[in-house]
Amino acid sequence: MKYLLLAGAFFGVIFYAWFGRGEANVYAMAPAEVYQALRSAPVEKGNGGVFGNLDTSVSGNGDSVLYWNASGAHAGYHCEAAITPEGSDQSRLTAFCGGSGASDGAAAGMVSAMKRKALIEHIDATLGKRPFDAHLAQGSTASGWPSDARQPDGSYGTAVVGALKMERDIKQMERDFDKQKAESDATAAAHAGVQFRPGKPMVDLSPKSH
Repeated sequence: MKYLLLAGAFFGVIFYAWFGRGEANVYAMAPAEVYQALRSAPVEKGNGGVFGNLDTSVSGNGDSVLYWNASGAHAGYHCEAAITPEGSDQSRLTAFCGGSGASDGAAAGMVSAMKRKALIEHIDATLGKRPFDAHLAQGSTASGWPSDARQPDGSYGTAVVGALKMERDIKQMERDFDKQKAESDATAAAHAGVQFRPGKPMVDLSPKSH
């Protein structure tokens, strides 16, 4: 009986942790309070930060939408968070990120999805008045948020398909280049005996002396 009571208490704590707060992207704060908190919050920088070492600026429309723009020599990302009132003292948030780095290639969607996860951790940490957690930024915090239709597909399967398409396109470009070069070489060879001189035939048809 003692173990049953302990087990019941344990699962009760787990249940409260997962379901007690309600929807993960709904916060018990007025929209104006949410906007001001996120607008003024510094963005964690560094290898474990939201946008790594990229320079980041935060702006907004004044009441309901915030923008994070991160840029560097080889990458640029744009993220948005929209605030919708839920009654008078609650706010629902949605978020998405776009952009890519020079080396992202077919994985650009995956990278922007990772930035969205990190942004959601930044939002949750800010509104929860706790430190940003780089481990939770990998996806734990964002897992409770609904998907956003504007977010590029960041699945592994899409990245693989994109990589295969890119490889096919590159090979086709190489074949086209080789074909054009062969045609150019053939044309040059066909005209190798052509000499243009004013008043003279372009091809020397005079008999050769031996």
